[in-house]
Amino acid sequence: MKSIEQNGAMDESKKIRIALIAVTAAAVLIRICYAIPGILNPELVMRTDTATYLGPALSLLHDGTYSTAPGSGIPALVRTPGYPVFLALLLGISGNSPGFCVLVSALLGGLTVIPLFLSARLYAPWKAALAATVLFALNPTAIALSPMLISDTLFVFFLSFQICFFLKFLKTEQAGFLYGSVAVAGAATLIRPLNLLWILPCIFVVCCIKGNPWRKKAVHSLGSLLIFLLILTPWTVRNHLHGAGWRIDAVSADTALHNRSALESRLTGVPGEELRRRYRAEAETEFRTHPEKYRTEAGKFSYFEGRLLDIVREHPFRYFSLHFRPVVLIPDAASFLENLGLTKTGRGTWDVINRHGLFAGIRHYFNGSYLLPCLLAPLLLAAAITYLLAAFTLVRAIVKRDWFMVLLFLLLAEYYLFMPGPVAMPRYHLAALPFLTVMAGCAIAAIPFCGKKLPPDQNPG
Repeated sequence: MKSIEQNGAMDESKKIRIALIAVTAAAVLIRICYAIPGILNPELVMRTDTATYLGPALSLLHDGTYSTAPGSGIPALVRTPGYPVFLALLLGISGNSPGFCVLVSALLGGLTVIPLFLSARLYAPWKAALAATVLFALNPTAIALSPMLISDTLFVFFLSFQICFFLKFLKTEQAGFLYGSVAVAGAATLIRPLNLLWILPCIFVVCCIKGNPWRKKAVHSLGSLLIFLLILTPWTVRNHLHGAGWRIDAVSADTALHNRSALESRLTGVPGEELRRRYRAEAETEFRTHPEKYRTEAGKFSYFEGRLLDIVREHPFRYFSLHFRPVVLIPDAASFLENLGLTKTGRGTWDVINRHGLFAGIRHYFNGSYLLPCLLAPLLLAAAITYLLAAFTLVRAIVKRDWFMVLLFLLLAEYYLFMPGPVAMPRYHLAALPFLTVMAGCAIAAIPFCGKKLPPDQNPG
């Protein structure tokens, strides 16, 4: 009898591996096929941000310094080093081929489904976990960003392992998984600073785990904080020594400028781009008038951050209400089409959305024609199904008073939707998709064909 059960378990395990390999291969193939135009013409998948990554990457490759460009001698402060180092490595082994970077990025985008499946598997039977993973494989935002020469895809690749290790910790209560999750989170912060404050809600969730004595919670919390700080402190000290202040990067100043314009645009109706031009002109005048006050870059960064704080103090509720914008969940159809050369970027669509709403922005971007969005209907449907299933899981958790699931949603999904602030670009929701995929798997588990549900003691929540 035991032999029959063991054989059945082996057959089931083999079936799961084959299914996961098939879905992974499909996800990789979709992204590589989609990336072909970008491989042939890398400029299609470049954006304004790309230069701030490529400059330090080329500098690392040619000078061995982290500068704004090869030979410039100007320390690069805008970006954390993770993605430029990744680009430098790929450019170095490919003979300076941007097309190779596009290919590897697309490959990583497809491989992300593996940690997502393992995460969903902790919550749901394998068929439900696999179905949720298929939804991610077909997600238009994930596909669109996979070949782009910006940090998002690499960040989400790390983030998926961060989530997987954290959920594994909740199931096993083995501290190694928690510390592994925090270490990956720290590395991901050096790729994209969006993770910078994640350690705080992480520690809060660790302290909310039932059954653990407070001494154990304190050890886990302090150990996690120490690991996180050990990873980030050296780079922060480097930036301080180069005159940027105690900052992990200088993006906070640019983010402050954009968030300020988003808020003021809502209040006055003036286009955000016009406001940003005005802010930059005011800043240049201020810097010329008081050169002694802005001798270092830190002073200039603080100026932009301070101006944002001034307007936030006047309109605090309006500002924080702009952090909760469903518009951020819109699939990034624009990037999907721009990467194929079917549409053009830089048309001020998000200023239109900020001032007049979503449908006005869609009309503006597509010039009143909806043919291209209709062609994306199957992929848009996959995104919509993911959101509906995740919402079902969240509502069910609230109804059943499963507050730990709600906490996980806030830590692993809402945090990434909230942190970018009022500038609700569609690509910003990519970081929330991994855990939304896990939540979708929880909802799919209620469907009969997905098999037997997990016993209560196997649910990490």
